[in-house]
Amino acid sequence: MISVGSVKTYTKALGLSLLVGFSSCDRCSNKVVENVVKTDTLATTKKVLSLLERGDRHSAKFIGVPDDVKILTAKDAKQLCENDSGEVFYRVYVGKADKAIRKAKKKKGDLVTVAQGITGLNCIKLAGGAKAYEGDYISARVADSLLTDAIHEKDSILRANIADTAYKKLKQNEKDAVLSYLYNVNECILKKAPKGKSFFQHLIEGNLGMVQSKFNICPSAKSAEAGLSKRNLINLIIFGNGKIYEDKAAQDNFVKQVKKISRHKNGESLLNEVIEISRKYGVDSLNLEQTKEKIFRIANKK
Repeated sequence: MISVGSVKTYTKALGLSLLVGFSSCDRCSNKVVENVVKTDTLATTKKVLSLLERGDRHSAKFIGVPDDVKILTAKDAKQLCENDSGEVFYRVYVGKADKAIRKAKKKKGDLVTVAQGITGLNCIKLAGGAKAYEGDYISARVADSLLTDAIHEKDSILRANIADTAYKKLKQNEKDAVLSYLYNVNECILKKAPKGKSFFQHLIEGNLGMVQSKFNICPSAKSAEAGLSKRNLINLIIFGNGKIYEDKAAQDNFVKQVKKISRHKNGESLLNEVIEISRKYGVDSLNLEQTKEKIFRIANKK
């Protein structure tokens, strides 16, 4: 999710979530298909976030809106007609999981969300001080600018915390997964570890299996567990180009995420969504099919 605090060019505090990996000794294993097509970072990262965040579920197309309008208040939106040929606007909303997490942490105020996971405390603040509150709408053009700034910011954080050589070695799917993870995790957490090496250190050294084992965002509220585990699992799969690497720590994390999802009342449906989103992103189909078999074998194990 993206936390919007102080804003210069639309926003300066956004984020991403999840990832996967492989141990350095397994990276060149002939069991793994490594045929990811290299494309523009911004485009593919936006694709990941669009698949994970599904901002379109909270969107509407309005006609008769002036071109320079960035925010539609909830009141104004009710006066407008929706039409498929209209301009796209994203509604600002409060997610149930976010509400439950903040309640569990006894934090005041609501975390509002718009489009591809752009969030802010009580409101989304734009350049110049304009604010959008729950029920208001932000134009797709502005939301895209917010997302672009967020991705560039997270990419800068990644570059600042790993060696240039390590950054250049990252495949596009690996980079997308790391940026997605940074979308939800504060960089300070990734710079340190209770024991052993940090997330960034493993990334620098190419210990991708150990990196994969770190993609384990745990919610403060039980009601958010399945959703975050689903996101964890998707990023595991994307990082490995459809493959979960043969590292014990990575495999253990993989099994844990699958089991958490399968315990949910809609577990099977959620697991199928994991596969479908990974397929839409474009991971290797053979790797994905093998991982899918493992997922349902674990989920159906009594």
